[in-house]
Amino acid sequence: MSSFMQPATMQPATVERLLAVNREFYRTVADHFDATRQGWTPGHLAIVPYFETGTKQEPISVLDVGCGNGRLARLLADQGIACRYTGVDNDAYLLQLAAEAVSPLPGIDARFVRADLAENDWAAPLHGEAFDVLLCLATVQHLPGYAMRLRLFEDFRKLSRRWAILSFWQFLTSPRFVARQIAWTEIGLSADDVEPGDALLPWQQGVHAVRYVHQIDADEVTRLAADTGWRVHDLFRADGKEGDLNLYAVLEAEKN
Repeated sequence: MSSFMQPATMQPATVERLLAVNREFYRTVADHFDATRQGWTPGHLAIVPYFETGTKQEPISVLDVGCGNGRLARLLADQGIACRYTGVDNDAYLLQLAAEAVSPLPGIDARFVRADLAENDWAAPLHGEAFDVLLCLATVQHLPGYAMRLRLFEDFRKLSRRWAILSFWQFLTSPRFVARQIAWTEIGLSADDVEPGDALLPWQQGVHAVRYVHQIDADEVTRLAADTGWRVHDLFRADGKEGDLNLYAVLEAEKN
């Protein structure tokens, strides 16, 4: 039984302020973000078995939500997994980098869609298509307000035939990240405006920038899944210096 308590609805002005912070963040750090997101983590390698039904004769369909520079498509190509890959992101520059990196990959039939997950109709360009595997790694954590995250889980349920694989940064379990938190007053907000588990954290690799992030722990994942027709198939932690900085959730669509 999850102990998660649903927070009160976040005010629209607060939601918009936090979204603006993250849009500016990705505009500022895109090149540096790309440079630090080239390799694969232990967590990435652990999810490969969920794609291994893909062959050249029968490639699987993969939707990568928040695809960034497309490195998960490169992982699948490296593992010899053929797929029809759709990458979705809101940053035009990262999508350009992804398209350039993925186009020469063997066995990967790729397309890219620019969409803002904060918008209710973000999935409209997908025209109701359903995918064998939906990926959303280190992305939902940047969407402010439980209501928005719940709506996204509902969207994912409509877009996946079976599997959704998500990851969430567990920064509040790391003293080094807890110590780096930035005061809400830096962006004109207070702790009363945001939800428990929300934080502002700095980026200090090549350039300084600030990002909003929410820690989605196992209890919140369980609640979100239960409320949107998913069964939690597996939860595990991996990655980072500590070896457990990301929570991975493998969700299976419940049959109607």
